[in-house]
Amino acid sequence: MLQSAMRRFSLALLLLAIASLATAAAASAAPAVSVFPTPGSKSALPGTQIVFRGVAPAGIGPVQVVGSRTGAHAGSVAADSDGQGGSFLPAQPFAAGETVTVTTALNILGGRSGSFQFTIAKPDGAIPPEQIPLVAAGANGLQHFRSRPDLVPGSVTVTKRGAPASLGDIFVAPQQGPVQNGPMLLDPSGNLIWFKPLPKNQLATDFRVQQLQGQPVLTWWQGYTNNGSGRGEGVIYDSTYRQIAVVNAANGLQGADLHEFLVTPQGQAYIIAASPLRWPGLRKALMDSVVQEIDIKTGLVLFEWHALDHVPLSESFFKPSSPGFVFDPYHLNSIALDRDGNLIVSLRNTWADYKINHQTGAVMWTLGSNRSSFRLGPGVQTAFQHNLVVNPDGTLTIFDDGAGPPAVHSQSRAIRIAINIKKMTATLLQQYEHSPPLSSMFEGGYQALPGGDAFVGWGSQPYFSEFTAAGRLDFDAHFTAPTTSYRAYRFPWFGQPATVPALAAGSGADGVTTVYASWNGATDVASWRVLAGAGPGALEPVGGGRKRGFETAIPVHSEWPDFEVQALGSSGQVLASSGVLSTGTNRISIFGHSAFISPGGMGGLPAGCFSTRPCHTSATVSAGRTVIARAGGQYVPAGGGGTVLFMLSGSGRSMLSRARGHQLGVTATVRDSDGASSSTTLNLVPYHTSGSGPRYTAKQGANLQILTKMAFVSPSGVGGVFAGCFSYQPCHASTVVTAGRTVIARTGSEFLGAEDCGTLIFSLTPAGSRMLAHTRGNQLAATVTITSGANTATATMPLVRWG
Repeated sequence: MLQSAMRRFSLALLLLAIASLATAAAASAAPAVSVFPTPGSKSALPGTQIVFRGVAPAGIGPVQVVGSRTGAHAGSVAADSDGQGGSFLPAQPFAAGETVTVTTALNILGGRSGSFQFTIAKPDGAIPPEQIPLVAAGANGLQHFRSRPDLVPGSVTVTKRGAPASLGDIFVAPQQGPVQNGPMLLDPSGNLIWFKPLPKNQLATDFRVQQLQGQPVLTWWQGYTNNGSGRGEGVIYDSTYRQIAVVNAANGLQGADLHEFLVTPQGQAYIIAASPLRWPGLRKALMDSVVQEIDIKTGLVLFEWHALDHVPLSESFFKPSSPGFVFDPYHLNSIALDRDGNLIVSLRNTWADYKINHQTGAVMWTLGSNRSSFRLGPGVQTAFQHNLVVNPDGTLTIFDDGAGPPAVHSQSRAIRIAINIKKMTATLLQQYEHSPPLSSMFEGGYQALPGGDAFVGWGSQPYFSEFTAAGRLDFDAHFTAPTTSYRAYRFPWFGQPATVPALAAGSGADGVTTVYASWNGATDVASWRVLAGAGPGALEPVGGGRKRGFETAIPVHSEWPDFEVQALGSSGQVLASSGVLSTGTNRISIFGHSAFISPGGMGGLPAGCFSTRPCHTSATVSAGRTVIARAGGQYVPAGGGGTVLFMLSGSGRSMLSRARGHQLGVTATVRDSDGASSSTTLNLVPYHTSGSGPRYTAKQGANLQILTKMAFVSPSGVGGVFAGCFSYQPCHASTVVTAGRTVIARTGSEFLGAEDCGTLIFSLTPAGSRMLAHTRGNQLAATVTITSGANTATATMPLVRWG
């Protein structure tokens, strides 16, 4: 019996061995499958998933996962969106310090017979947010907008403007205020196009345009920082400035790092993460640097690389004894896709760049550090470098900080190098340095532009510059306050926001209501149209203007209380309309810069009543703190204009007589009985007449009116007529002044806004000046005719010379 049992057991072992050999043979014959964590990794975190790439999700088959402390792990397999792999998602996390054995029937790269192992590291505690220091705004360091008071971005000063606009808009992201941080889009001249303020103590980095599924998108990293690293997420917006995706670090990492957010057109994103670990022999946390490729659609990991598994600590220029509460030997700060599909990463603290096999994670070569694979030509060695990029021609561009500490180079620079894999040499092709020299202790970037230009963001210095292929600086700008931007880019961009334009309005002197229009993010607005009316359903055009910068101020005159703006494209088409803004029912304004005073002290203030009812006015005139005139009980017709008369006090007449040049600067205020008021500064100017003068007569047009009974002329023969255009369309008025049958002044067309008042200026002919100079009593009888289209207004009045 015993011998029979032994024979059966031996047969079973033999059959199991044969089956195992068959399985192994089948696995070795199958396509190679990449796995992450990579076989032998010692830095995976307890929350890791197990990634299989290079196999259809249905072909992954059974997966057995056993922790040396936690035992067998149940889980499920989730498919990657591209159909090229999937991940085993354990139901429970692993234990720190244990070894995990994974058994499959697959041909695992780096595994044995379909199995592989990795070790779980011991995470250190969470790193809390660091308070972001904000720089002082100083003089003119902030931008303010009436239509968007919630936006307070730092201002930008452009000192050189040689680069063509065709190269695109400018993408930066201020990190130290002065008030708000966030992604910031500028036009080629440095004017704001779009700004998104972030919550307090957060910042954005790596703001740029990338391609995703055939569409241009805006991308940036957003979060908080500590010890030069970040904890946050990658953000993706479409051309309407709506969020379409967020990319987070996976596998138990505390968050994505601020240094890179690289999106591929196929739907993957590469991120960096800083992973603090407890490491044998160290009294403080060791900061591992991790690269993850994330499936944007599913959030699953597609690739993971740990510097701690592949780069010896001995290559770092940062030592355990270096200052800081963590040991940061790597400080990975950029990821680039090489032309063969593998990766090249930049490690600040080893002063080197590493090419990484995308399937195995193995280091293929090292450029720099104390173990360079290449013979470095003059000027190739970098220190604390950032932002390595592989260009279509295979050359590499790098921002070489060089400032440390310690300072290794005399100034920072942007360099372009060529590597020869056959000869294993690296050669400096070009370098760009700022004048005057800049030294950046951290951050920075170099973007090679089409045509050979180079766009450089100077990192910790507030500058961003463009150089020609020949090395000439042809664009230079900086934040007015010394804030920083990690990188700076130029890209063509088209954006039409999902929001509507913003609108604000403020009343001023001369009957002006200034309408402020903006549309945060719009790139194709050519001009603005202003509409006004008695209500939202009764708006008519009353003005407009060409777009100027982020916010356009448009002065209009209108008695109507409600306003709206329309954003217009280059062909005049309406792109979008704002909401309707109600400014109240009554507005009164003062026109002109002078008030003329008779020998008896009588003067008048040209005023407009932009209201639906007459304005019952009072007026005061003050010289410094002294009130020298008061007036009341006068009215200006609704939607029209007139003169508010006043009489100077004795002290006022005395002040005027002693004033230098016989012009007294005063502040004039006109108030309506309902509380609306207008104030302006102007000059009181004396004039002298004698006799009764000519009788005033007037014949007004339907929409065109002369609003004064006397026209004053300067010693040089320049005079003006106060007039009003009371139609929904602007008037283009020409003026003719005659004395008897002699034309003594004639003007071309002058603009007078819709529902507007203003002074139409004319110049007397030499004959007219002589007639006025020799007229009795300084009052020349003249007929003034103004014409706009079919509308004409005529008045007979005296011309009076002042001065």
